[in-house]
Amino acid sequence: MKNFRFRSGIGLVFIALFILNIGLVVTAVITTNYLLIAMAIVLSCAQFYLHDRFGRSYRTLKNYPFRQHLKDWFYFLPERVSRRFMKTPRTNTELTEKECLLLARRSKSAETIVVEDNLLPENDPGFEYVRTNPAFFSLGPLDLTVNIGTAQCLQTYSLSVLNFGALDRGRVANESVHALSQAAYMCGCAVNSGEKGLTPEMVRGGGDIVWHISYNDLALRNPDRSFNVTLLQTIAAKPYVKMIELRLYSTQVAGQEKTPNEWAVFTLISKLRLWSGGKPVGIHLLNPDKELVGHLIRSMDQAGVYLDFISIEESWAANRLMHKDAEQRFFEALFTAKTMLRSYGLTTKLIATGVILTEYDILRLCALGADACFSAAGTLMENGLHPQQLIRRLISPGIRLANFQRNTIEATRVLMQHCGYEHLSEADPADFFRRLSAFEIVSLQDIFGQTGQERYVTPLVYLN
Repeated sequence: MKNFRFRSGIGLVFIALFILNIGLVVTAVITTNYLLIAMAIVLSCAQFYLHDRFGRSYRTLKNYPFRQHLKDWFYFLPERVSRRFMKTPRTNTELTEKECLLLARRSKSAETIVVEDNLLPENDPGFEYVRTNPAFFSLGPLDLTVNIGTAQCLQTYSLSVLNFGALDRGRVANESVHALSQAAYMCGCAVNSGEKGLTPEMVRGGGDIVWHISYNDLALRNPDRSFNVTLLQTIAAKPYVKMIELRLYSTQVAGQEKTPNEWAVFTLISKLRLWSGGKPVGIHLLNPDKELVGHLIRSMDQAGVYLDFISIEESWAANRLMHKDAEQRFFEALFTAKTMLRSYGLTTKLIATGVILTEYDILRLCALGADACFSAAGTLMENGLHPQQLIRRLISPGIRLANFQRNTIEATRVLMQHCGYEHLSEADPADFFRRLSAFEIVSLQDIFGQTGQERYVTPLVYLN
């Protein structure tokens, strides 16, 4: 017989309440006492509410980074001493257990199910899912690419819906950068250089590169602070540089540096197009609010210089699983940008960058306005694809990354067929639903589509 183990006093209280509730129901049935029936119903509702509250508190506490705080407090100890008392976990807290397992299996080309939700427990607030059709639609091969470039662009680029980016999120070694570029070359996608820039390892990997530059980068300027035209023109004309992404300020001190004025930004955009021979040029925004996105699009229309793409990156957080309010702001910025671009009739594409692992993540971002996605490469490398974990493996990190990208793209095609989508642009936020509480489920269209009276949503927490 299985031995029952009582893990806490709260568990004993819930068991006692359950037994009391059963006793009330049995007594009410025998004596036909309607008052006892009402008491049993009230007690059941109260028990369900308390169980939900204590369950969420327990799982939130379980995911809290106590180990990292303890390590920060004893920072003065040498590393060889701290390792004896505090074991370093194999992976960070960027991903849940389900996400780590999915990443590992797809990187080895093992069979996985098609992900139709955000991998949270079904009854937890924050759980999301997409509505699928009962019948399986066979729509034939789907081209999951998007052409980046407006009428002012002479060399449009066909960008895959899933690429590698955000190299600054986490520590990415030079060997990992080379593996990412190799994977991009093998599976026909792009890799964003990030603040690391065009390193030799990235160039040798052979992948298509999105050159990420900063407006205030002194390495691109002359001693008199003017732009080094010769250097910029030489690098921008390289055949492996397919797109150029301009960051207005450093991500490490966002909001502390002086932001250039609109005239200077759009002048540089025009010059970069000229120096690169007409390649796509866009702007990178880190966790912007809706007002900043709207101001950028209005300024672009007034200046007559149209960006080929706008890259919106999800905010960095010390622990992604504990800071889901940043994700809400990320979604709002995407939805606002797409709505305004459509209202102005602009063909500027939107690129979303963040921790993007599943086909559900891709379709949800496309429904909210994104045309393509860049998955955080640092997170991929730190959660099961790090070279140190592949010393005895026959599969190289580059091949494992390429396997993950190909398998996720194929799963995206299958999920699109389940939803009846022929193109990524057909993804509709009204088909995606989020559980706000135990008794309320609303669509993403209802959450983000109410202009002027946005619905307040409690910050979410990923729960294993």
